[in-house]
Amino acid sequence: MDYDFQTPQREDRDEYRNRFRFADEDAPQRKKTKEKTKTDYFVRLLLLQSFLSLMIVSGVFLASKIAPNFFAEMKEDYSRIMQTDMSAGEIADKLKEAAEFVFEPVDFAQTAMSENLMTTYEVTSDETGEKIAVGEMINGSGGDDTESAKGTSFDNYFVNANPVMPVDGARITSRFGYRTHPITGKKGFHTGLDMAAPEGTPVSSVYFGKITKTGEDDSWGKYVLVEHSDGFETFYCHLSEIYVENGAVIRQGETVGLVGSTGMSTGPHLHFEVRINGVRVDPELLVYPENRYEA
Repeated sequence: MDYDFQTPQREDRDEYRNRFRFADEDAPQRKKTKEKTKTDYFVRLLLLQSFLSLMIVSGVFLASKIAPNFFAEMKEDYSRIMQTDMSAGEIADKLKEAAEFVFEPVDFAQTAMSENLMTTYEVTSDETGEKIAVGEMINGSGGDDTESAKGTSFDNYFVNANPVMPVDGARITSRFGYRTHPITGKKGFHTGLDMAAPEGTPVSSVYFGKITKTGEDDSWGKYVLVEHSDGFETFYCHLSEIYVENGAVIRQGETVGLVGSTGMSTGPHLHFEVRINGVRVDPELLVYPENRYEA
């Protein structure tokens, strides 16, 4: 008797085995596909992290070159984060605040300049109550404040010779002492006297002296340092032009430069400092002696 072994039951069993074998053969291929997908994912993640790191480093580098003062603010915030116990949310807020100094320093400075350049004033008669004068006053200020009063003094001092006003017709916009910085908005110590005047106004040396340093930087703009005698020096900043050279001997009242708005400044003005043996003292006591005993 001939037997046909391809019974329905046998066919079902072979079909099942075939399906099982095919599944086993496909498994390694699917495993390789998964491994390839994971590799691609990590490569893409690594490339993305590298790109973001490059962008951050480039932004910090540009900030240090274009706006060093704001870069210093960002470093201070970073140091504060590292030294303070804060939650993740507080750290994120601080990092966001610090990042604003990288991406928005120029716009912020320009906004401050436009808001502080001019001040409108009105004069009203006490008798009639009518408006008798309307005008605008230059309101330039700026400079680089120190965090504390270290290296400064409020002590009275006297100079035997009468000084020449460094700028004629100027308006005091920021005095010697603690203040809120007109650009950064931070509390600090203003080491000089800001005297606003139209750009191009001559700046005079208050006394006979010798030019010991001239230059330009991001905070003080174009500046001139004059040594007079016995450790007595005067400092003139934010100039639009410098008319003297290092080592030159100048007369009292001689022009050292012109009023400008270079460096960290909201508008044309002269930042004027008086230094005695390296200690910065109140310039107002020298050029406005009538204010010496005012509260």
